[in-house]
Amino acid sequence: MFFRLTFSSIRHYAFRFSLAVLGLAISVASLVYFLSFGEGARRLIRRSVEDFNLQLLVLPPAQSLTVQPLLPRSLADSIRSLGVGKVYSILRLPYTAGFPPRAMGVVFGRDFSSSLRFISRYEVVRGRDLRDSTVREAVVGEALAKALGWDVGDTLTVGTGRYIVVGVVKAGSPMVDNAVIVPLNLLMEDMGTDRLLAVAVAPPPGKTEEVLSLLKREFPGYTIQTSEELVKLAKSFVALGDAIRFGLSSIALFVTAVLLFAIMAITVQERRWEFAVLRALGATRWFIFRLILAQALTVSFVGWLFGASLGWGLAEVTSRVMVEKFGLDLVEVSPSILILALLVSLGVGLVGSLFPALSAVRMDVREGLGR
Repeated sequence: MFFRLTFSSIRHYAFRFSLAVLGLAISVASLVYFLSFGEGARRLIRRSVEDFNLQLLVLPPAQSLTVQPLLPRSLADSIRSLGVGKVYSILRLPYTAGFPPRAMGVVFGRDFSSSLRFISRYEVVRGRDLRDSTVREAVVGEALAKALGWDVGDTLTVGTGRYIVVGVVKAGSPMVDNAVIVPLNLLMEDMGTDRLLAVAVAPPPGKTEEVLSLLKREFPGYTIQTSEELVKLAKSFVALGDAIRFGLSSIALFVTAVLLFAIMAITVQERRWEFAVLRALGATRWFIFRLILAQALTVSFVGWLFGASLGWGLAEVTSRVMVEKFGLDLVEVSPSILILALLVSLGVGLVGSLFPALSAVRMDVREGLGR
């Protein structure tokens, strides 16, 4: 009987509840869509750290952290002389092609003093790898090459230098697959700088803490962070962005809660006689209370179902466009986002129906019957 009454009332007031479902669907879709960017960013951070062969990063002093290269080039040699593992000089800059941007990547300087390819191992799929630090040649990531139509033999400009593409590489890392890699010393020359952005260190297995202590003791004027600390810092920025995106979605959720409250309040007022009859037939106050809440939560669930589907669809379309245009997949709808959206949707239903339900419970039976 309880469920029959619940769904019969929803059918009877179908137009009103349809408005509530529509409002919830739009709100939930915006929530799922906006939060999918933060989830995609977290996935990119995780994959980047897993793909890159480093455990420690030496940066400028904390008070002067910047995207500008500030470290002296000799620092890498000083660290390398300590025998702390593999050491890589890092210099990079954003690379944007076309206006509006047809692709976005990053230019890396390859440190030929290292025994490994750059920081991340990669596979040459066409052409060959860099082999001479004195010749302006470049290898480009497969995703960036596809987006811009580049191939072996093409030329590109970085800073004041023109480089010939000698190879196309693939690493499975979004950073490298969207990168232009050129000799470090020539990149510094073409950028007009003798400074590095950072120095990465890959200590021998099991020696990370020992090397960290040594570097902090030998280079007290620099910021030295572990991969875990870098991930936490990056995720804190993503979390801040999530909070902002959630705040934007909350505006729509608040409007939907007010709409649902108005619909429930009007509906409860019109059904006073029905509730009074149920009470006269033996229904308890708790039964009436649960009945109204069940109707609102059912509407909330249906709104979440449509909204989650819409938000997921928009995220998928955006993801495909970004992969196709820029080679970067920065959007992901995870189960945690869908669960959060469900809880928020049910919370809106609960808040919007609580006071109308309480007013129905407090109603005098005689007054409801018109006596």
